[in-house]
Amino acid sequence: MQVLKHSWEHTAVQWTETARGTCREIHDWTGREGRPGAPAMRCEALTATIERAAHEGRIAITNEEPVPKPQLAH
Repeated sequence: MQVLKHSWEHTAVQWTETARGTCREIHDWTGREGRPGAPAMRCEALTATIERAAHEGRIAITNEEPVPKPQLAH
């Protein structure tokens, strides 16, 4: 699998067939969400590993600035 950490809030993961087959959370998932036909590829263990690697500097973050919270119009 390939991981790109755009910011602390945004992580892109490209799953390979092998990675999908070895992750129990992904392997057991049977529903769909988002755009039609797109599987939800979420793995809490992987998310924790990516966050730890980012904090340790093993994964580069392309934009260190926090994503601004949207402002509500009144």
